Amino acid sequence: MNFVTSYREVCDSRSFEPRNLARAIAIRAMAVKDYLLQAEEHLKKPRIQFLYFHHLFKDEEQNFKKTLTFLAKAHEFISYSEAIQKILTNTIDKPYIVFSSDDGLKNNLRAAAILEEYGAVACFFINPSIIGERSYQKIEGFCKERLIFPTVDFMDWKDVEFLLKQGHEIGSHTMNHINIAEEPIERVREELLESKEMITKKIGEVMHFAYPYGRFFHFNEQARKLCFELGYQTVASAERGSHVNGPREITLQELCIRRDQVIFGWDMHEINFFLVQSARKACFDNSFFPYSR
Repeated sequence: MNFVTSYREVCDSRSFEPRNLARAIAIRAMAVKDYLLQAEEHLKKPRIQFLYFHHLFKDEEQNFKKTLTFLAKAHEFISYSEAIQKILTNTIDKPYIVFSSDDGLKNNLRAAAILEEYGAVACFFINPSIIGERSYQKIEGFCKERLIFPTVDFMDWKDVEFLLKQGHEIGSHTMNHINIAEEPIERVREELLESKEMITKKIGEVMHFAYPYGRFFHFNEQARKLCFELGYQTVASAERGSHVNGPREITLQELCIRRDQVIFGWDMHEINFFLVQSARKACFDNSFFPYSR
């Protein structure tokens, strides 16, 4: 089976677009400007910043460690569930970083091992339908149609159970990585419920949910309410932004968890740029879905 094993292969598999180069140059220029303006001071702001990734290939490990070393200087790493409680109770008293990962790729096991070296844990959001799949044709189709990504290997249930025993958390990412906003609500119900039931059967109760693709337009108010009706306790987006204390406490059903995507194959300037931007723009309104207020 011909699985992609490096971030370089991922880049090579995609057609070159001039706009990507222009974007990278622009971000680097803004990152340098931020450093000159001492933008790293924003990272000292009391807040909770959720970072999520999809993969950690071998050629990304060095940057992953560099990022963790950099973040550890000014932040405390806490678990996903602990972060939720701090947001709900308005007890964000220092800069906190929380890690999560989507899709359940096999190389997440290496990411978990490195996180543990730094005293950190993560919440791994999985699609049960692909966990333990051994048909290369099915995996290839899932990657192409659902992830829009080259063919990669996925964890099996023993891997998931191992992560749980190591102190990490496991969350649901729907059964088949669907775009919720494009599906009838009954299909959404089936995806949410089947995923929750399978994870519960395999490893125990699942509390957290992160919807695929992650932008606000990939989700809706009907699905948000359905998540809580089916027993999920939290819902996470992939919209950028950090969480801070506000004028009042909020409830679980109000909470929209924002998460910043990080690709560790990026240049460090690019990674730091997004970290600083989200820290700078942290505000209480980040904790709500736009269509639920």
